[in-house]
Amino acid sequence: MTVPYVDPKAPLCALGAAFLAAVLLAGCWTTKDQGDALRRDVDEFKKQLHRDINSSNQERKKLQEVMEQATVLLTRNSADVGAQVDRIQAKADRVGGQLEEQQKKLDELGQQFTEFKAKVEVKLEGLAGGAPPEKGGDTPTDKDELYRLAQTKLAQGDHKEARRLARHFISTFPTDGRAHTAQLMLGDSYYMEQKFAPAIVEYKEILEKHKKSPAVPDALYKIGMSFYQLKFCADAEVFLSQLIKKHRRSKYAVQSKKVLGVIRKFKRDKKVCR
Repeated sequence: MTVPYVDPKAPLCALGAAFLAAVLLAGCWTTKDQGDALRRDVDEFKKQLHRDINSSNQERKKLQEVMEQATVLLTRNSADVGAQVDRIQAKADRVGGQLEEQQKKLDELGQQFTEFKAKVEVKLEGLAGGAPPEKGGDTPTDKDELYRLAQTKLAQGDHKEARRLARHFISTFPTDGRAHTAQLMLGDSYYMEQKFAPAIVEYKEILEKHKKSPAVPDALYKIGMSFYQLKFCADAEVFLSQLIKKHRRSKYAVQSKKVLGVIRKFKRDKKVCR
């Protein structure tokens, strides 16, 4: 079956880069210690994921053994075949239920790991952004020039440099009226690279820190679409529905309704939704 596709580039306005051991912003802790701690957390998350996958595979094996027993019994000419088959069927139902619950937990853990990894990537790249620019780079001191340069880099497809400049703008001029659009640039830079999990992290900053910003509809739509591309349909539905409810005149409203229609039609299809 063909998976319904929604273009991730529909209307819009890595664990990231190498961790730099250079000078960080004042107030930051030792980057090496932080990086080691973050990587330990990621390793532990991976181990837990593997343990759950192994457990799920064991449950599948048990279910297969139960069905094989049932097949053998059905070939016997015994008076109590029916009763034995009923008992085996009941056991199979229990194992099947356990397997379904295990799969649900595995899916939830997968989502948590995806979100956690995205936050780590954004955190590491953000800290590295406090270091001096790479050779040939430039950081204007004038805020207007800095903002324009971030926009230019984003338009040119230099997403990493656009993020560095946008983060510098936000940290240096946090009260500037364009801080919310600089934050939107951060999300868009990841979104354009189809790095949807880090994009979600950045867009959520708009919803939390710039609730009255005109960038909110953009953030809601792109968070919803990012979740959709990651196959987390339930989460996508929440944000797209909120967009339609609170911003019905948004340029994203029509497209959001179309995506919601796809989600509701294929929400049980694992190729579309987890």
